[in-house]
Amino acid sequence: MKAGALVKIGSTILGGGGGGKDDFAQGGGTDVSKITEALSTIEQTISGK
Repeated sequence: MKAGALVKIGSTILGGGGGGKDDFAQGGGTDVSKITEALSTIEQTISGK
């Protein structure tokens, strides 16, 4: 799993952007009401569901 890819998934849901290297990344967004959806989607990506 690449950190940049995971951050991009979450930040896109939040209406922003992000990315980074394989082991370190950062991002952000403006729609904090979707934080639960973003975290859930990242969790599902990691678990392969």
